[in-house]
Amino acid sequence: MLKNSITFLGTGGGRVVVFRQMRHSGGMWLNIEGINLLIDPGPGSLVRIFERGFDTKDIDLLVVSHRHLDHSSDLNAVVESASESTKKPLDLLVCPQDVVEGEEPILLKYLRKGIKKIAVVKEGTLLSYKDLTVKATVKHIHKGAETYGLEFHGGGKKVVYVPCGRFYEGMLEGYSENADLMIFNTTFPKAIENGENTYHLTVPDVEKMVLRYKPKRAVITHFSVPMLRADPEKISARLSRKTGIPVASAYDGMKITF
Repeated sequence: MLKNSITFLGTGGGRVVVFRQMRHSGGMWLNIEGINLLIDPGPGSLVRIFERGFDTKDIDLLVVSHRHLDHSSDLNAVVESASESTKKPLDLLVCPQDVVEGEEPILLKYLRKGIKKIAVVKEGTLLSYKDLTVKATVKHIHKGAETYGLEFHGGGKKVVYVPCGRFYEGMLEGYSENADLMIFNTTFPKAIENGENTYHLTVPDVEKMVLRYKPKRAVITHFSVPMLRADPEKISARLSRKTGIPVASAYDGMKITF
C-alpha cells in the first residue's frame, strides 16, 4: 500500500516573513497515490525541492492557488527545471486564470510549451489526473488575486487546502467534511485593528472551520511575524484542545504521512 505524504518546503507567509526569509517559502510537496504535486512554489521553491531530497523531474502536477509572489514566484524556474528547458513538458498546471492570462501573467510565455496542459479552475471545477481528482471549491476573497480552495482526492484519501483569503460565512459550506488532512494558511493570530489582515485567515477563523468540517487532522501554516511571535506550536495545541481534533503547526521541512 502506498504511503501518502506531504512535505512543507516552506511555512512563511506575509511580506516580512517571506521576503526576509524568516521562514522558508517553497510551498508544499504532496504525494498521493504515487502522484507528485508541487503546490504554491513561492520564493526559494526550486532550492528547497532539491534540499529536501526531491527532484523537479518527478513532478506530475504543478498547482498554484493564486498569483501572489509568495505562492508563485518560482513557478517559471520550476517549469524550466522540471521540463529540462521545455524539452520534456510537465503533464499539468492547475491554477486560476490570472496566473496564465491577463496583463501580468505569472507564467512566462516561452515556458508554456514546457507544460502539456494548463487547467484553469473556477469555483466547482473538477479535474481528473490518473487516479487523482482535483477540485476547486470555495471562492476566496483575496485582494488582487483570483483564489479558490483546493481539494485532492485519491485512493480513498482526501487532502483539503484552504489558501489565503478573508473569512466569510460562505467558507463554512463547500469544503469536504472529515478530510484525512486539512491545511490552513493561518496568517494572523487574531484580527488587527488597522485591517492589515483583512484578506487573510486568523486563528479564530480556523477554529470555526475545523469545528465545522471535522477533519481527521489539521495543519496551520503560512505564518506572519505576529503568528511567529505568538508561537504557532502553542496556538496549534490550543486549537487541538478547543476542537478535539489534532492540529499541528507546520515547520520548514516537516513531513506528514496519512
